Amino acid sequence: MTGDEFIYFIDNNEKRDESNYEEVRSRMAKRLESIFGCKVLVRHYTECSLEEVERSKPLAVVLGGSGTPWEEFIAKDWSREFEIVKKATVPILGICGGHQIIGMAYHEPRRELGCSPIRPLRKGETDRNKGTHMEGYFVEKGYTPVKILKRDPIFKGLGDTVIVDEGHYCEIKRIPPEFELLASTKECRVQAIRHKARCVYGVQFHPNVYDEEHPDGKRIIENFLMIARSRTGRA
Repeated sequence: MTGDEFIYFIDNNEKRDESNYEEVRSRMAKRLESIFGCKVLVRHYTECSLEEVERSKPLAVVLGGSGTPWEEFIAKDWSREFEIVKKATVPILGICGGHQIIGMAYHEPRRELGCSPIRPLRKGETDRNKGTHMEGYFVEKGYTPVKILKRDPIFKGLGDTVIVDEGHYCEIKRIPPEFELLASTKECRVQAIRHKARCVYGVQFHPNVYDEEHPDGKRIIENFLMIARSRTGRA
């Protein structure tokens, strides 16, 4: 795909059914196109490549989330995606698991610093995730206030606190030295980061999930696209 403005989206979930994946990919692309307002090319993490990104020149690369248990997540072969994260010349946005992939890429080989559970449940806390891979862990979930610590163009037009969708039990444990911290919550310190020299952002929350009562995620997506257009000369 070349010429027209598009997002190169990396799907970080597992292919539950190889024979059905093209249909899954098509549905995913249509849903994402309604969010980003432009064409979306979906590539599975096992199929993505730096060569394709550099050749096709997307507006930006977006790294999607993942429902994989963290012990398996940190052990997977992310080499293709790590190369994109560290070498691509186009803007990058990592969302939730994609944010943690950025953390792992810059902490290789100590991947646990880029993705580990927030904390075990404390005594007396209700476990709402029994029977799942999140059982026994604290889960940050639902529309949540996130405090902006450092003003950045990605938060243009927003206040000192944004209300965004959360859905995770892992986090980046240590900010890579190449990045700076932009936002936090009480339970999860590393909610948003930005590379100091390149246009690479990671957000633990889901800005792609929003509604009329909670529009901040939509504004963050719009701001990122504005940044990407400016960086790629398409503003």
